[in-house]
Amino acid sequence: MPTIEELLDALEEIAPTHLAFPDDPIGLQIGRKSDPFSRCAVTLDVTQEMLDWAIGEGVQAVIAHHSLIYNPLRDLAGDGMQVQCVRVAMSNSIAIAAAHTNWDAAPGGVNDTLANALGLTDITSFGGDIRGQECKLVTFLPEDSLDEVLDALAGVGAGVIGLYKRCAFHGEGLGTFEPQPGAQPVTGEVGKRETVPERRLEMRFPNHRSRAVESALLDAHPYDQPAYDIWDVATEAHSLPRMGSLSPMPFSEFVVHVDRSIGSRSRGFGGPSGKVGRVAVVGGSGGRYWSAARAAGADALVTGEVRHHEAVEAAESGLCLVEAGHYHTEQPGMAEMHRRLVSQMPGASFVLFEPVPGHCGRP
Repeated sequence: MPTIEELLDALEEIAPTHLAFPDDPIGLQIGRKSDPFSRCAVTLDVTQEMLDWAIGEGVQAVIAHHSLIYNPLRDLAGDGMQVQCVRVAMSNSIAIAAAHTNWDAAPGGVNDTLANALGLTDITSFGGDIRGQECKLVTFLPEDSLDEVLDALAGVGAGVIGLYKRCAFHGEGLGTFEPQPGAQPVTGEVGKRETVPERRLEMRFPNHRSRAVESALLDAHPYDQPAYDIWDVATEAHSLPRMGSLSPMPFSEFVVHVDRSIGSRSRGFGGPSGKVGRVAVVGGSGGRYWSAARAAGADALVTGEVRHHEAVEAAESGLCLVEAGHYHTEQPGMAEMHRRLVSQMPGASFVLFEPVPGHCGRP
């Protein structure tokens, strides 16, 4: 039976933690990594209704988009919804983990799924609003060990650049050393100076992977005392919102298109003189992205929630906004999360929670 730690590892592959906003409380919030599970629920929100359903489904783990514990709790007293959910989860040994802005920004995540649901093409990201710290590993090893070590490092997340995996640089050189008593050299003899051909291997990785990368290197490296360096490098920008194209249409028709595509009942703000052909999307509460969308060349922004001043300012600028609802802009992404987890962990069972219309914010 798989463990919660293995579930978190699978979640990391789908929604890497380094893509999250710095203050976003993602990851495991209730439960222990060592606990086994056989059935996991995927949900937009953790609510009492959802947990009652999960108990009936025989669930031992929950992956949610919105964190149950967003701000630190001072106590577990009272009858508030959040406290009640914590009690129910703990008393029924249900682990709860969250993937929020990391799943919004991840390839194939909430915003890519929303863009695809709207039929957009040539989908790209824009904005560069998330910055994650990266590290670089440099090590030296025999040429015949290069592929084995490179594969081990790639297996724990090193060498990912955009849509490319196993990215590395290696070059030829000479290494010199003198084994001391107690050493177990792969080449050479104790007390004798050696000069051997070696490969210099370089790979980048997110800083939260440092421990896993170092461990993988030490396990796979043939030397008993490998030489290596890890240092911080320039941060990498990631973007949460997406933009794409569709056949140009009047704004009023575009609002109808949105509703037909995702089952929403949207409100439109603005009235462009031209047609809508370039569309920006941000699932959830994304009205604040209107200026970035306009600067990126969008005719309209589709999001879940829009504040009054955002609607006024966007309309004045000539950009149209479509407020399609938090649930309808993010639930398709959770259906995709469910599909990805089923594919990633065939040894476990996954179920998708969809609230009854009129409950949990669903219209």
